Amino acid sequence: MEKDAQVIIIGAGLAGLTAAKVLKAAGKSVLLIEASDAVGGRVRTDEVNGFLLDRGFQVLLTAYPETKRFLNYSKLDLCRFDPGALILNTAGATSIGDPVRRPSSLISTLLSSAGTLTDKLRMLRLKLKLGRKTIEEIFAEQEITTIAYLQKEGFSPTIISQFFKPFMTGIFLEGQLSTSSRMFEFVFKMFGEGDAAIPAKGMGMIPLQLAEGLTSDEMIFNEKVDAIDGNRVKTASGVVYTADYILMATSQASILPPFGQATAVPHSVTNMYFSAKKKPFEMPLIALNTLPGKLVNNIAVMDRISPCYSKSGDALISLSLIGNHATENEDELRASVITELKFWYPDAIHWTHLKTYHIAYALPNDDSVCNEANDEVLRLNAQCFVCGDYLMNGSINAAMKSGRLAAEAIIKTMG
Repeated sequence: MEKDAQVIIIGAGLAGLTAAKVLKAAGKSVLLIEASDAVGGRVRTDEVNGFLLDRGFQVLLTAYPETKRFLNYSKLDLCRFDPGALILNTAGATSIGDPVRRPSSLISTLLSSAGTLTDKLRMLRLKLKLGRKTIEEIFAEQEITTIAYLQKEGFSPTIISQFFKPFMTGIFLEGQLSTSSRMFEFVFKMFGEGDAAIPAKGMGMIPLQLAEGLTSDEMIFNEKVDAIDGNRVKTASGVVYTADYILMATSQASILPPFGQATAVPHSVTNMYFSAKKKPFEMPLIALNTLPGKLVNNIAVMDRISPCYSKSGDALISLSLIGNHATENEDELRASVITELKFWYPDAIHWTHLKTYHIAYALPNDDSVCNEANDEVLRLNAQCFVCGDYLMNGSINAAMKSGRLAAEAIIKTMG
């Protein structure tokens, strides 16, 4: 029986697309089968009423090794946030920057009430320390929680609550900072060595660029795979595809039988978008809500970073609410969000709601992480392999690296 491809890849997210890219570069034939209507997985951008809405607030850290390896940053037309953050607290708003990279932020950072002078010196010391550590050294360190790590480094409760906790909560999507200290060191190093950026036309441009080398014959959309049997995959519509090898590039929760496994509870986020005639703030920073019991963790004015996000020129405001709020009344949730934010931004009562995304599986649990995946992890049996960020750590870098490593393992097996 003639095979449909040498390798079938289930899932066209960043991991699956990177694997396909590596396999094709090695001369192997591939077939991607994707349950949704387009590439991207968790990295997608929609156009709604003339605005570009990323499905969940995300940024590309330009220092990531795998993205530097596979992506053309120039073609993505990256637009960068300034390093640092706008801190929203009961006294109003204050900002913390990176005076090493943005000397103009020195005065505001020194005067910021978000931490003591000693805290700011400790932050500089941490940046320099992580600059000297390799990524391999970071992931070889003993793991403790991020909160324990920050306390061990001597940071005060003030800067932990006013900066580190809301900042890292927005990245880790969990508010206790139970995430591994390895992940904190890795992410903080990446922020210190590169930029937090978005492609001018949305985060969805990243998977689209990865997919550029694939033809329409090599991708099948709106087709859910129900089962794997040896070198055959069966879809919900009853079609059977065959290949020498199968690569499951899905989330951990979507791994097909008989390979399903117990999974730690993933991290969820609710992402709300509003438009406004006036920007709530002009600085190209992410705003962090430091109030206890808050709903909104972080705010970004997307068109301030890339004007392409708004065709009309109206402000596009992205709000991240940690956790899954899908079961709550939508009108009441929006009203609560506006009530919370009008303390700093009285005009919030005039904002227009565009769309809300409830993302149940936004990131895997990262209480324990690594940066490598060997053949024993990647290979389930003679024909079937897996890839995905959950195998290492929840990041764009790990998703792409897992795809590359799985593809290299398949190529090695094929000989």
